Amino acid sequence: MPHDATPTTKTADLSPTTTSRFPRLFLMSIVELPAYLGVVFIVHRYGRRWPIVGFQLLAGAGLIACVVELTDYGRGHNWINVATALTGKFGISGSYAVINLYGPELFPTKMRSTGVAICRVSEIIGQILVPYSSFYLVKIAAWLPPVLFGGLAILMSIPVVILPETRGRPLPETVEEIEKW
Repeated sequence: MPHDATPTTKTADLSPTTTSRFPRLFLMSIVELPAYLGVVFIVHRYGRRWPIVGFQLLAGAGLIACVVELTDYGRGHNWINVATALTGKFGISGSYAVINLYGPELFPTKMRSTGVAICRVSEIIGQILVPYSSFYLVKIAAWLPPVLFGGLAILMSIPVVILPETRGRPLPETVEEIEKW
């Protein structure tokens, strides 16, 4: 059997046109580990707000950079495609981990369970709609889904800047306590 026909995990096998998706899926899963482990140290040192902003910006940049795959330059350089996708996945994994920690800390005790439930429902609705929107957006233009979702990730990092930092503060009991922050 020729060497080229054997399955390997070279970057050439990680392109989206490969018949086997397992090497790419494996890397996308493995990149979550350093993101989640890094969040533990980053949140302890820098708080919650700025890591969310940084991870969201990284995710958005990684997604928008995936457009390189659609250019003539990107077609011959599969490692660029893999690196940009992994960068976006790392950023969104880190952001998701910090948001799950930060979100409940923003609600006062009496409203915490309701506030978190509303956030989770909106998250699930988004998870349902994204695959369908990607399917239809790619029919309009192949570059549209990564640019749209990357742009939204960058755009959504802006409102986080005005939220209060919760590191080192007790959980709020009332709305008045939050307003004093």
